[in-house]
Amino acid sequence: MFKTDAPTTPAEWISAGYEITPCIDKKPITKDWGNVISTAKDFKPEHQIGLKLKGLVDFDIDNHYIKRFVEKYLRSRGAVYGRKSNPLSHFLFNNSLASFKYFLPKELEKYCKDFPHGVTLCEIRCFKDSAHQSIVPGSIVENETVEWSKYASINEYNGDLAHDIGKIALSGALSILYPSKGNRDNYCTSIAGVLSQHTEWSAGEIDEFVYNLAVFSNDENAKNKMSKGTNAKNSKGNKLGIPTIAEIVGCTNGTIGKLFSWIGVKDSGSLFTDLKCYMTIPKYWELKYKDHVLRIMDTAILMSYSKMQVIIEENCFETAPPVTPKDWRQIRAELYKNVQKVDVPYEQSFFGVIAFYFIEFCEKRTHSSELKEGLLGKFGMCWDDRENKRYVFKLEAFTGYLRHNRISFEQRALTAMLRERFGAESIKLTIKKKELRVWIVPKVNLETFENNDKGKYLVAKRKEWEEKYGTHPDGSIKWKPDNVF
Repeated sequence: MFKTDAPTTPAEWISAGYEITPCIDKKPITKDWGNVISTAKDFKPEHQIGLKLKGLVDFDIDNHYIKRFVEKYLRSRGAVYGRKSNPLSHFLFNNSLASFKYFLPKELEKYCKDFPHGVTLCEIRCFKDSAHQSIVPGSIVENETVEWSKYASINEYNGDLAHDIGKIALSGALSILYPSKGNRDNYCTSIAGVLSQHTEWSAGEIDEFVYNLAVFSNDENAKNKMSKGTNAKNSKGNKLGIPTIAEIVGCTNGTIGKLFSWIGVKDSGSLFTDLKCYMTIPKYWELKYKDHVLRIMDTAILMSYSKMQVIIEENCFETAPPVTPKDWRQIRAELYKNVQKVDVPYEQSFFGVIAFYFIEFCEKRTHSSELKEGLLGKFGMCWDDRENKRYVFKLEAFTGYLRHNRISFEQRALTAMLRERFGAESIKLTIKKKELRVWIVPKVNLETFENNDKGKYLVAKRKEWEEKYGTHPDGSIKWKPDNVF
């Protein structure tokens, strides 16, 4: 039973040395209330008492799962109050913390549909970073009296209040997500693995945390979870962790990582989100790291964390977090589950640009049919074989043209593109008794190739030069190569 000197009227609260403000519907009615000193005379019978949380912390509990763990982790509970419909919901301490609201991320909303406060679990409320007040005993809220459940004093907290509240909030969240059947052992093993790898908790502390979680989650085999922390600390093999929890719960690694951040876990996997694959040839990727979007032009880079570290440091100007090869495989596997596939018009793709350079190469770097011997030269020319209505070129001439324009490529993919997109083929041709390996491509395939933006540009240029200079007798355009592009 609490002492009889527990404050319940405006005069008693003021006499006890606390600042209060009159409220209606839990909101202060005084302008600039945080800086105005109210007196008992400012309160009317219909007003609620708002306690300014200056130098005070109100641990406000909205979800009944959180209450299950309060007695296990919250010490020196000297001032506790609430309403009949939600008793033991406010814990006052003489302390100062940053305000913080603990809630389940949007991805976990399906677990919260029956809770009165939805995804909100609990909250640290204080005056430190912004003005906060709490409706305290002596008030009526929604026709219910706010009353003390315990009052010895509003005392200083004996321990690390933020850490202990974080532990309570995490316990409540993991209890809400606790599997109803199956996977319970892996779930608890994974939790112990995260705590073992990413905190300074002792094996005993982890044992207690996991066991309490199992007990208050109504696990009939809770006693089998008593040594999860000890086993995790002693394990030399693979340890389950956040990816396994995410798979069991049905969410992303990042979502589970946010929950564990409440106790200071900085899981590297949760830093990587929003993987996109652009469906070009070849594919390229975008990956969000913190608030930075990283572009990855080669899948081999994505597969190697040592290469990803270079991408991070070049783009973010910070040291990349340490991630083991095993953990990077797990992170990638999780990212692939939710990868966003982006269809890209061919003309905007990597090989769409190369196709444009190929058309340009064939039509600009040509010589007449009488000079096919130019293929023997070192200048990388293309032969306009008008008789057969085709272009003839050596592959090294075209790849040299690409290098001259600083266009990188992979040769096998390049030749596949020439075959598939332009119907090009490789043949042997004899010139001056010398056999050459050359490529041929029908002119009609270049003329009908649709390359949208780039193609339209070429068509416009052709029309411009045709109007200005006319055409050859065979209908081809008089190009002025040095001035067209």
